[in-house]
Amino acid sequence: MTLNGLAFILMTIPVFSYGQLKCPPIDQSGQGLQKFDVTAGVGPTLLYGDINHRSNIGYGAFLKADYKLYKGIYVGLEGQVGKLKAKGNQSIDARDWDPRYVDNSYYAGLVNATVYPYRFFINERELLRKGFFERNILYGFHVGIGAGLIFNTYKDVNRQFEGYEDADGNIINIHEGLIYGSHDLVYPVDAAGNPIADASPSPRWHKNVRNTLLPSVFAGLSIPLNKYTTHTGRYFSAVVTTQFNFSNADDLDGYDPVIINDANPQGRRATGAKNDMYNFTAVGLRYTF
Repeated sequence: MTLNGLAFILMTIPVFSYGQLKCPPIDQSGQGLQKFDVTAGVGPTLLYGDINHRSNIGYGAFLKADYKLYKGIYVGLEGQVGKLKAKGNQSIDARDWDPRYVDNSYYAGLVNATVYPYRFFINERELLRKGFFERNILYGFHVGIGAGLIFNTYKDVNRQFEGYEDADGNIINIHEGLIYGSHDLVYPVDAAGNPIADASPSPRWHKNVRNTLLPSVFAGLSIPLNKYTTHTGRYFSAVVTTQFNFSNADDLDGYDPVIINDANPQGRRATGAKNDMYNFTAVGLRYTF
């Protein structure tokens, strides 16, 4: 070996050593050693229920912790808190006039599973040689499904015992006792004037309501901010996610439409009625370690 060759080797050893320090830690199979993600974010909520809403925008915040089971499969716990709102068209001359509105404070807890499809087909060694799109978009795209509970407190519900004309020209009657909220707690009553009870037995409609969310489906994107410039293996990512939560009941908006007639004095659910749901879209920050 010549003197020049030896000098070249001695000069390049520190460079390669420094480069190795900057590489994210990986195991023998080329997978990242990080097991945990903690994510927090905020964003708007959109409530879809019985109100012919002119506006339905609320807001929410979430905190989520995930654990990696295998490659792109994670399981996690999520907590949410925020507002679900809806307000009908207040113009009495409008064909879709609806005097109802709701302001619903809620908090929810969910268990979910998240899948990152691209991570099944690539490891960290290969990822370092990929371009921006693969390293930052494909690698961070994820979908998931979950289930949980939501707890509602109706802060403000307007129920006017009137009728309104829907978009098809049909007259929709809102009967007294069929729409409920938090302030005067109007319950449906029987012929003797006693509140109709549920199986508890408690009055059927309450200020505070608990419902199941099933399913909760979501999709999102996490873009690493400093993954390729840190040698600790811990890094931050920017996150955007959208989630659709389907309730097993029809009272997220404070209203549970039923039909009362001679054949159904205690009321029955209207034919074709659908349960309520809400969307939660958020931006946030994730810490991976």
